[in-house]
Amino acid sequence: MHVDIRVAGPGPWDMAERARLIQQKVPQLVAAGATVVREEWYGDVLGHVVMQDPEGNEFCVA
Repeated sequence: MHVDIRVAGPGPWDMAERARLIQQKVPQLVAAGATVVREEWYGDVLGHVVMQDPEGNEFCVA
């Protein structure tokens, strides 16, 4: 199972606002014990951030 945390709600999105919401959520999840694995970019726009929970399970913040 792979979980996506959708911080921007359903589309269509303002991509700059969506990226801001993703970047706002990631530090909160790190403070809760998650780790950043990588950022995925669509050209010059942040697409999503792949993270791991403390047990090693990957999930995305999108």
